[in-house]
Amino acid sequence: MIKDRRVSLMLALLLLFSQVLTVAAQTRKANTPPPTSPPINQTGKSADAAGTVPKITFEKYTLPNGLQVILHVDRKLPVVHVNQWFHVGSKNERAGRSGFAHLFEHMMFQGSKNASGEYFSYVEAAGANLFEGGVNGTTSWDRTNYFATVPSGNLENLLWLESDRLLTLPDALTIEKLNNQRDVVKNERRQGLENQPYGRWVKLLQENLYSSRHPYANDVIGSHEDLTAASVDDVKEFFKTYYTPNNMTLAIAGDFDPAEAKRLIEKYFGTIPAGPALDRPVKGVPKLDGEKIVEVSDRVPQERTYFAWHTPAYFDAGDAELDLVATILGDGLSARLNKVLVYDKQLASDVVSFQWGRQLTGAFVLWVTARPGASLQQIEQIVTDEIARLAQTGPTAAELARAKTKWEFGFVTGLERIGGFGGKADRLNQYNTFLGDPNKFDADFSRYRNATIESVRDTVSRWLNTRNRLLVRFRPETSGRESQIAIDRAKQPPLGGDRAFMVPPVKTARLENGMDVFVIERPDLPKVAVRLETKAGSVHNPTGKEGLADLAVETMKRGTRTRNALLIEDQLGDLGTGIFGGADSESSSVSMEVLKRNLTPALTIFSDVVRNPVFPADEVDREKKKRLDALAQDAEDPNAIAQRVGLMLAFGADHPYGRPGGGLPSTVQKMTREDFTRFHETNWKPGSSALIFAGDITLDEAKALAQQNFGSWSGGAAPTVTIPQPKPVGPGKVYLVDRQDAAQTVVMQILPGARRKTDDYYAISLADAVWGGGFGTRLNLNLREDKGYSYGVFSFPTFLSEYGMWQSSGGVQTNKTKESVTEFVKELKFFAGEKPITEKELMNAKANRIRGYAQQFESLGRLVDQVATLWTYGLPMSALQDETTGLERSTLASVNAAAKKYAVPGSTMMLLVGDRSKIEAGVRELKLGDIVILDAEGKVK
Repeated sequence: MIKDRRVSLMLALLLLFSQVLTVAAQTRKANTPPPTSPPINQTGKSADAAGTVPKITFEKYTLPNGLQVILHVDRKLPVVHVNQWFHVGSKNERAGRSGFAHLFEHMMFQGSKNASGEYFSYVEAAGANLFEGGVNGTTSWDRTNYFATVPSGNLENLLWLESDRLLTLPDALTIEKLNNQRDVVKNERRQGLENQPYGRWVKLLQENLYSSRHPYANDVIGSHEDLTAASVDDVKEFFKTYYTPNNMTLAIAGDFDPAEAKRLIEKYFGTIPAGPALDRPVKGVPKLDGEKIVEVSDRVPQERTYFAWHTPAYFDAGDAELDLVATILGDGLSARLNKVLVYDKQLASDVVSFQWGRQLTGAFVLWVTARPGASLQQIEQIVTDEIARLAQTGPTAAELARAKTKWEFGFVTGLERIGGFGGKADRLNQYNTFLGDPNKFDADFSRYRNATIESVRDTVSRWLNTRNRLLVRFRPETSGRESQIAIDRAKQPPLGGDRAFMVPPVKTARLENGMDVFVIERPDLPKVAVRLETKAGSVHNPTGKEGLADLAVETMKRGTRTRNALLIEDQLGDLGTGIFGGADSESSSVSMEVLKRNLTPALTIFSDVVRNPVFPADEVDREKKKRLDALAQDAEDPNAIAQRVGLMLAFGADHPYGRPGGGLPSTVQKMTREDFTRFHETNWKPGSSALIFAGDITLDEAKALAQQNFGSWSGGAAPTVTIPQPKPVGPGKVYLVDRQDAAQTVVMQILPGARRKTDDYYAISLADAVWGGGFGTRLNLNLREDKGYSYGVFSFPTFLSEYGMWQSSGGVQTNKTKESVTEFVKELKFFAGEKPITEKELMNAKANRIRGYAQQFESLGRLVDQVATLWTYGLPMSALQDETTGLERSTLASVNAAAKKYAVPGSTMMLLVGDRSKIEAGVRELKLGDIVILDAEGKVK
């Protein structure tokens, strides 16, 4: 199983459905701009003991035009994050304009008067790293936000860019831009909602929980009809009403000089006039009269019931208790519903529950996916009975303590990042926008810390133990403003001088048994990430046992010589952590992140799982059933189909890289307990393993813990696997997986790639940054921004230990499949030499990759990722620091040579996943070669 991080991130970007579920709440009427307020400095409590919040120091002040500014300094990386929240979302849309707030978010990226090109081209050139969450915008029901992270020296450039679109967007608005983004959003809807199993669940809940007049009745993405009806005048009016300084908060976090930031904010934002006063919708909890049941027939592999109850809004009484209830019911193997439905009775594949707190009101959502043959009615009754028991007796003390510890861990984890989704700047903006005060870290955390058995019991009794609820059952189908003071906005500030980024040092040690130990010290938060990487990946799967390496990792957690599955889950849960892992092509890993005070006991359990799994027969059976259910769902997911079949085409059906690492139904069904035991005994060895720590830990502490927990592990090294030459299935052909009634066609272009140790590594990386490895790239600008055929098209090289692949892919409109394939082919020919990479393109690619590199080291999880990747491929840790040097030294000639060497049109394979009846004829007209029809596993039909 190739779990390349960039592959995962690209797919996440393609599937991004801009509906943020965890949003904050507050209702108040926005008055005229307040007078200039004095700056305030606030902090939370230091986190030196259980139940305390790490200190977050910030300064807040307000400009005369009403713009609220929050500044937070964090110098761990030489980057700065700008985060803007506008207090407007889909709840502010008028009738007949559903999806308009989200459509407008897209328009904000289409260029302004003085920044006429794509917004992404400016921020990527400034160093925003798209694949580390370094730039984005999202729309929810209650707010719209925009954020970007760049090197510290480019703060002024970013503030110029943000202020220009706030001031002059209408000046650059055209009907052509609107039509283009209208098509892009429609493709986003097709990709994230219509072309995904169970994709309509949010829309169905919205429509059935709320009356048509309620602010939350609209779906954020909107309907095709309403999107078509939106006009240029609508966009301008929306902008003039809601995109004003007095309806936004600007948060800046990172490594910057506050005094200089204030000067720049005044320069670029201080002259923008305030907008009109706004009335806010009134909050209140609606009520369902009895039980409402909605039956849905859809293209889904298994039956599933969604439950929903009306609940309090974010931060209102009961909201925190319901968050804890969601953990008690559905988070972890021993959670009440997971235990009875998934583990004991094996009626369900999964249980998911969460409190959906929003500004005006909340909803508690729970869903259960039934296993084949299980009765939805029986499942629904078990859910009802379990909630009734919780309402009568409340949680146990252990359940409540475990849920609180998990929430504390999640709270601290959110503070690792300065920005992005849920980072510190985002949290400051959330509190300020909905609660009127960014200094709510301690108050927020105290809601959970102060919950009691009685308060949880009473909350469940009031809000969930009722028949006033919604059930949605999915069943498989059977058939511009003027500035007050003139400044020269037309002149873009120069990009700042790039400060040298020094990668955090990786300290190393080795135990006598051959296990490597790596440590990256970062003591700013009381938390440690741990990862054990071992060279036992999917290439080690015996033929006919595809999926074994990955399933072995899952099943290792289900019992050791001294702990059964539930005890492992409970003990880790009490410590606020869990063990996660899986296998990729070259290695397997198990990881955990834990509060520092709980590291020692957690690592004892962690090492027991790694060293002493017994693979109980009943647990093996459970994990096999879960995997078979997951494979059934993948068979309905066009992107999952494309990834699985694409690997097979690139390397060959019998090649270790081409075989499905997650397994096939036929291979999973045949696995036995003895297969798991033999695989672990043969391949999990200390001499082929590395233990990696990052966070609040020293090398001496790590060595002592490693010796204590792994020093007596014996066995030497695992046997190596020889990787043969790939045998691509057949270049020069088109492969088509028929998926009837697909809302989109997934197009994938597959090329041979290179191994990780290739001399071409840096040249390929930069060439990819021009072709499709970013937003402002040739492929995406063509198919998304110019043509509007797709929500996003990207490319990414996959570097493995011996060979590699290079692919480009994206979901396109079904009725534009022929035209889209034509553009893929044309862009490949251009890339291969007909239109070589230019000096300007290379300069922009270097700037983006080098300036964005530091963002890969923001979180502890990413730190251990970086070390694990280098260790797996046999590269020295110095490669972390060498990355930017290698990119900078790459020449235009070497980058174009790499493009020409690998992007050979004659060696490409084209894979399509879509409705054959609607796309085959058009593709045949292109005469790209024979069209081979495949099933979802890649077998010729």
